[in-house]
Amino acid sequence: MKAKQKLIVIGNGMAGIRTVEEVLKRSPEAYEITVFGAEPHCNYNRILLSPVLAGEKTLKDIVLNDEDWYWKNGITLHK
Repeated sequence: MKAKQKLIVIGNGMAGIRTVEEVLKRSPEAYEITVFGAEPHCNYNRILLSPVLAGEKTLKDIVLNDEDWYWKNGITLHK
């Protein structure tokens, strides 16, 4: 069995996690993935942040991938 390569992603935003999604789609078993984010949340749609601040939506409404997604995909998330 070949050892997995390590993939470190700095940034838990839309672009970084979209890259991780594509890596998982193409080679789901190839990498041991670790993501470092500066915020205490899972990734969310920053474009919809204004409606959250206005009270029209909640943070949960704009989350793109919840903590369960990271766990199911074997991703270590540091937030």
